[in-house]
Amino acid sequence: MKTALLVLFAILYPTISVLNLFSDYKTMKSNNDLMKEIHKSNDLFDSLLEEVQANKKLTEAVQHKATAQDNFMWESIVILAKRIHNLEDNNYVK
Repeated sequence: MKTALLVLFAILYPTISVLNLFSDYKTMKSNNDLMKEIHKSNDLFDSLLEEVQANKKLTEAVQHKATAQDNFMWESIVILAKRIHNLEDNNYVK
């Protein structure tokens, strides 16, 4: 009986050890694959964040340009109104 248990132990222990090593290897490989995917995801996120920041700067530049154009247009309208007013005044004087 003891001999049978020793033989069984001699067979099962190395088998379980090999299975445990294989399981550890598969887990390590899976973890490495997962880390690669996480790094890819982080790189993608970083590039998207850079693009969003660039778009924000572009939007601010466009808004600044639009504001400058609006200011120029209103200044032109004021100048034109003053000239029309001056022309009217000149016509009344004559």
